[in-house]
Amino acid sequence: MRERWVFSGPVAHRGLHGTGVPENSLGAFEAAAAAGYAIELDVHLSADGQVVVMHDPSALRMTGRDVLISTVAAAELGGLRLDGTEEGVPVLREVFDLVAGRVPVLVEVKAGNPVERIGAAVVAEIRRYRGEVAVQSFDPRIVLWLRRHAPEVVRGQLSGSMRGEGLPLTHRLLLRSMLLNVLTRPDFLAYEVTALPNVLVSLWRWLLRAPLLAWTVRTPDQLEVARRTRATPIFEGFRPG
Repeated sequence: MRERWVFSGPVAHRGLHGTGVPENSLGAFEAAAAAGYAIELDVHLSADGQVVVMHDPSALRMTGRDVLISTVAAAELGGLRLDGTEEGVPVLREVFDLVAGRVPVLVEVKAGNPVERIGAAVVAEIRRYRGEVAVQSFDPRIVLWLRRHAPEVVRGQLSGSMRGEGLPLTHRLLLRSMLLNVLTRPDFLAYEVTALPNVLVSLWRWLLRAPLLAWTVRTPDQLEVARRTRATPIFEGFRPG
């Protein structure tokens, strides 16, 4: 099973970050790799078509600079400092070079990016890399693009309660139920831990024979939920035993 690494152990959400080590930084990724944890990270496309590692579409929260990732070149973003540290904003290639196959990397393609452009850019980086990688997204269009254009890349569908996302009810219900799995055929599922257990998740796991990840596990109680539902935890704020 090509996605078997999903079963291998906990995944560090945005790297192993904390005081003095910002999320989605090379320092956080090095800490996770050194501890033997798989790494989850988020990507957007820069103005010059580079795959930039950052959660938000804007650099404001992490750098104090109020610019959209999509409007700035990657080199300019790399010169910004993350959360008052000396860490810059990395691109995906830098992360791959740093990790160098030591642990698996789980790449979340953020919704709102142009599907074909970011899909092609992410796949190009994965094809030059020699480690274990999977891609996930809340946007089923990304998952479908991967199925059609890069079927060798392990792909996953992210979902959850979808509360607080400001989506129309019909969109929220569609995403929460993952009905488009019929078309996208994801290799694995990743679901909000506070919405587990879930009947639809169990049904899709059975239909697709797909492993499950639980996000974001922040407490021992949530870790126990993940274990009871046989889900690999994507964790943050503590280290699972």
